[in-house]
Amino acid sequence: MTNHPDVNAFVADQLDISVSQLLMSLKPDSSSMDSVAYDTAWIARLSPHFPKQGFDEALPWLRRRQHNDGSWGGEVLHYHDRIISTLAGMIALHTAGRGADDERRIRQGAAFLWRENGRLHHDANDTIGFPILAYSLVNEAVDLGLDIPKDLYQDVAKIEKKLNMLGHNPQLWRYTTLVVSLEALRSFIPDDADFIEANGSVGTSPAATVAALLKKPDDRAVRYLQQVVAEQKDGGAPFVKPIDIFEALWTLNHLRLANAITLDDPDVRRVLDFVWSMWSPEKGLSYSPYFPVTDLDDTAVAFGLLRWGGYAVSADVFKPYEHEQHFCCYPGELDQSLSVNIRLLAALQMDRQYQHFDGWTQKISAMLRRFDLTGYFWFDKWHISPYYLTSTAVWSLHGIVDDLLPSRIKWIIKTQRDDGGWGYYNQSTIEETAYCLHALLFWDEHTEERIDPQILDAAAKYLMDRFNSTHYPPLWIGKSLYTPRNVVRSAVLAALYSYREHTSTSQHSIAFPSAAFISQNSGHAG
Repeated sequence: MTNHPDVNAFVADQLDISVSQLLMSLKPDSSSMDSVAYDTAWIARLSPHFPKQGFDEALPWLRRRQHNDGSWGGEVLHYHDRIISTLAGMIALHTAGRGADDERRIRQGAAFLWRENGRLHHDANDTIGFPILAYSLVNEAVDLGLDIPKDLYQDVAKIEKKLNMLGHNPQLWRYTTLVVSLEALRSFIPDDADFIEANGSVGTSPAATVAALLKKPDDRAVRYLQQVVAEQKDGGAPFVKPIDIFEALWTLNHLRLANAITLDDPDVRRVLDFVWSMWSPEKGLSYSPYFPVTDLDDTAVAFGLLRWGGYAVSADVFKPYEHEQHFCCYPGELDQSLSVNIRLLAALQMDRQYQHFDGWTQKISAMLRRFDLTGYFWFDKWHISPYYLTSTAVWSLHGIVDDLLPSRIKWIIKTQRDDGGWGYYNQSTIEETAYCLHALLFWDEHTEERIDPQILDAAAKYLMDRFNSTHYPPLWIGKSLYTPRNVVRSAVLAALYSYREHTSTSQHSIAFPSAAFISQNSGHAG
């Protein structure tokens, strides 16, 4: 194919500028996430209690975002997400809405629940806290007289198991993962309990904060929620806020893997210093300074970045997360996370002399083989697309468990769509395409197997045609599906940066979009 040096030079500048802008946007107490129906529904409950105080646009947000099938939730049909969001939306309209139109919307939501009841098994994973949240919302909806299926979720044994693991003492919930789903337990919150963090949130969750506020007035919570809604600028609320540590870690890691950043960049060093300031040698860190429970996922990625940056971190930090046959992400979790174990395996490669390196590597490798059910891809508890974890495995497991990777590369290649992109749910997405392109480029560079240039070119063209698109369907698993925008953007930039480097050392390249094209299509919907 023909080289276009002038156009490529423009895109080289565009990529570098975009990376710089993204790095500058990474700041403490700041994160970029789309509003979601579930938390916005909880915000809507505040409007009768706090009129004209910043919460009145939540109901219009819900009215605009109801799907044609009557449900609320993400663009992709994920039943846990749609059911939890629809229950929350119906209750919000019933308690804070008004008029025939809202009554019609409630009936449409109920019709969805009756029609789709029993389909939860279609999803590979639950959303966070689904058992206890669904149980609570179903009971509330029934108490309000809403006509819904009462058996949407009744696994009381699973709820009891979770409570037994994390504790029945409400005073201690603040320091467990239960706090992010506190709204499900609001009737059990003691009057003298204080779950409010320094920023006014309950576990960084708008929904949990609303529940605590409705239980007991607190100006700190009001100010936090007002700030969250104001920053969203659309009347809605995100799943959690801020997720500044997580956002910094995943963004830097994507760019580091693509060699798109260097340690002499002041913004890179600034972000690393922020991560280091949050680091505990005993436990690692959390996704936010205002969520008190540390986790292995963020800790493993932070370990690799801090090692890369020359900070004194020890792999002893991973000991609290070790179980007999795997490593856990959080204390008391019921479902194991493959991605967490894969990220830990990648992090351990930064300290191969560590005393437990061989034993831990063998433990994680054995776990991955036990969960290799299809031979081609893995699902994970934090993301609904198998491309997310499967692509992560390619650059994380290379040189460690190589025999698991060729079939995954084949699956990625064989499932590319006609438009050049990838997408597990009916259509290509920018995010999934970025993961797949980056994985294929890594494989082409680090193994003797060459990837067909037409496959790479088609994928790169798909991303470049949407270079300034803001259309990122929610694929990440929280209490509902959500999109961490800067993280997804960093994956796109990393993939295109890797492609640019690939074409600069090979004999082919495709025409990158011109400056005029990018300007004209800055709002392209994907």
